[in-house]
Amino acid sequence: MTHHENNDDAFLEKVIMFLVIVVGAILVFNQFQFARLLPSILLNAVSFILILALIGLVVWLFLSKEEHEKHHPAHHGVHAVHEHVQKEKTPLTFHERLSYGIVAFVAVLILFNQFQISQVNALVSGTTSSIGSIVKSTSSAPARLLGSGKGGIVIGPQLNPDGRTTKLVEWTTISETPPPKSTGNPTQDAIATVVPIGTPFYVLEGPGAENVKGASFDDPLTSQKVWASLLGSRRFGTANAIQLTPEEEQRWQRLTSVFTCDFCCGGPNSVTTINRCGCAHSYAWQGMAKFFIKYYPDYTDEQILGEMTKWKGLWYPQGMIQDYLVYTGQQPATILTHGGSIGIRQQFLQQASSTQQQTHAQVTPLDELPSMVGGC
Repeated sequence: MTHHENNDDAFLEKVIMFLVIVVGAILVFNQFQFARLLPSILLNAVSFILILALIGLVVWLFLSKEEHEKHHPAHHGVHAVHEHVQKEKTPLTFHERLSYGIVAFVAVLILFNQFQISQVNALVSGTTSSIGSIVKSTSSAPARLLGSGKGGIVIGPQLNPDGRTTKLVEWTTISETPPPKSTGNPTQDAIATVVPIGTPFYVLEGPGAENVKGASFDDPLTSQKVWASLLGSRRFGTANAIQLTPEEEQRWQRLTSVFTCDFCCGGPNSVTTINRCGCAHSYAWQGMAKFFIKYYPDYTDEQILGEMTKWKGLWYPQGMIQDYLVYTGQQPATILTHGGSIGIRQQFLQQASSTQQQTHAQVTPLDELPSMVGGC
């Protein structure tokens, strides 16, 4: 009877160890997949430390068990019965405690694995969780994760206090901006990230939608004319112009005096704001600012400017993609020559070397991309 019970215990122990190894292997595979998707250095470091600890514990358990059996071979007959009775009366042995500990450790890994699954889901859907935002705030990486959040994130110039130069910042958008995906080709990834596609929600429905009918990220030329018609001018007509209250007019003047027209006029040492530019794009942006101030006043100035920046990627793809590659550390800031870009060069020269990539990705030339879509 005792021999049969010992065999059952040995078999159960082998089953437990087999399950631990199988589950551990699955977790290891998942962690490598998460490391490719999640940008958090902290999360990836913790996951690999846990995996190494699990592997070390399993190996140690096998080695210590073999060493224990080598010096304490199993007894038969009366000795085996005596040991069985003693085992029932004594506390758990070291190996039993270690086995239970490893099972608990695997449970912790499974919970951590589920947490990372939620982070990947948030990454794919473009949403964030409170836990994920805390983890993201405590970790950093040279290549930034962009596009997360309710609307999304775009990279674009922001006017410096000197009024002549710009710096690159992350703008929060109003319409959804999916996070970038890696295909192995930095230029193609940048194009997919910077150049928007589809039709934003505020064109399809909602207040003022009838005023911007026909606008779409898929039709930059028509969109330019639609947005410009909201400004009210001899060039684009006044029939579709939006009228603002005095308070709305003040906000509009504030926005148009800081949003820059970087790629059609000015130079590296002198950028032009859209309220001082006569190109068709500046008319479109000014009309766009009126639209959001009139029909979506609850959005912040930063969100409105971010959405205008998103359209800048549609109308000036080459320059905006270069800005994106510089901001994400894939190209040096010295490649930029557009309006106000001296400020961007200084911005990245002043950054600590620890936050910059020392090597730059080999990218496909951008010469085939249009520097400007739509007329001036």
